[in-house]
Amino acid sequence: MIKEISLDYTPQQLEVFFGDVKRFNIIAKGRRFGATHGAGKACIEWAISGEKVLWGDTINGNIDRYFDRYIYPDLKKNSIDHKYNRQSKQLLIGNGWVDFRSADNPENWEGFGYDKIVLNEAGIILKNKYLYTNAVLPMMMDNHNSQLFAMGVPKGKILKTQDEHPFYTLAKAAKNKQPGYRFMEFSSYDNPILTKSDIEALEAEIKRMNPAMVEQEIYGKFVDGATGTLWSPQDIRHVDEAPEMTRIVVGVDPSGSKDGDEVGMVGVGLGHNGNVYVLSDVTKGCTPLEWATLSTNELKALKGDALVVERNFGGDMVKHTIQTVDKNIRVIEVVASRGKDVRAEPIVSLYENAKVFHLPGLHKLENEMLTWVKGVGKSPNRIDALVWAVTELVSNKRRQTW
Repeated sequence: MIKEISLDYTPQQLEVFFGDVKRFNIIAKGRRFGATHGAGKACIEWAISGEKVLWGDTINGNIDRYFDRYIYPDLKKNSIDHKYNRQSKQLLIGNGWVDFRSADNPENWEGFGYDKIVLNEAGIILKNKYLYTNAVLPMMMDNHNSQLFAMGVPKGKILKTQDEHPFYTLAKAAKNKQPGYRFMEFSSYDNPILTKSDIEALEAEIKRMNPAMVEQEIYGKFVDGATGTLWSPQDIRHVDEAPEMTRIVVGVDPSGSKDGDEVGMVGVGLGHNGNVYVLSDVTKGCTPLEWATLSTNELKALKGDALVVERNFGGDMVKHTIQTVDKNIRVIEVVASRGKDVRAEPIVSLYENAKVFHLPGLHKLENEMLTWVKGVGKSPNRIDALVWAVTELVSNKRRQTW
């Protein structure tokens, strides 16, 4: 390592990138372990040493964000001379460089005899078997000293095609101590920067939606029964700020209880560019009067034009309660006539086609989207509120209003 610079690794990050490194390094980990941040630091050191590095990620939109969030601050703090080309996605430091490529643009992956190959979120990237066998492996064949760091939250043992997941195949080889392989497993609790209470809260949230997901998402285990989610991580794209809006609504999913059960409340806007932006999530355990007040205040704060409220559980109570808070609020009532998964499918398609973007701070909503499976766990209040709001914004169908 270059000792003249300070990069503040955690002990676990040092172990992953500078410990007993093998040719194939397989790192299964829970969420927020710190692998991405650690990889950013390691890439700086490798490039300073003159090495050629490939960083593979899930979607192109994540690359600049990761550079700005995890890599640039360390470059700036250490006054490291560098050049980063946002168009070509290449970081140059001295005689070394880091090429950034994404799985959604597989045609851009080319072999240059890289010294290090980092696959961030390998559980997602390696679903594309062609990308691994026709791009990554040939690169490693071009340089017999190259080292692979495949790291990520496991995403099951079997693909939808019923083939074995390549990340699981690599993990099995490493667990069986195949020569040249190393397997490492970390839970979310292994990140010393996070507090135990933060991880416990995340674990409780995931368990509420899908108990099978806890072993996978928190403890980094390859498990069965943790598949069937509607959304994949690569479907959720982020922006730091939203453009000018043509409409903003707040979707509301009231509970069937009067005792303060969680009520989904999600603010969503339609941009002038035709894309949808998820702006806020104020979901909370509320009594009817409390959720009516909170959703009304959120609508006003966002300068929205309507609450989109499911009336299945509330009936006339929904109308009466909101009128009690503010009789001038426009309300669009919707009725659930189909299953939650069926209602969500058109919205999932919008996400898959990069038509929906999230602003920062929507972690609980995203946890629900990535862990809920039909028939498992609690009702997805945030998802329902999101679906109602997005459907209203993109649908031309007339709905009853009052």
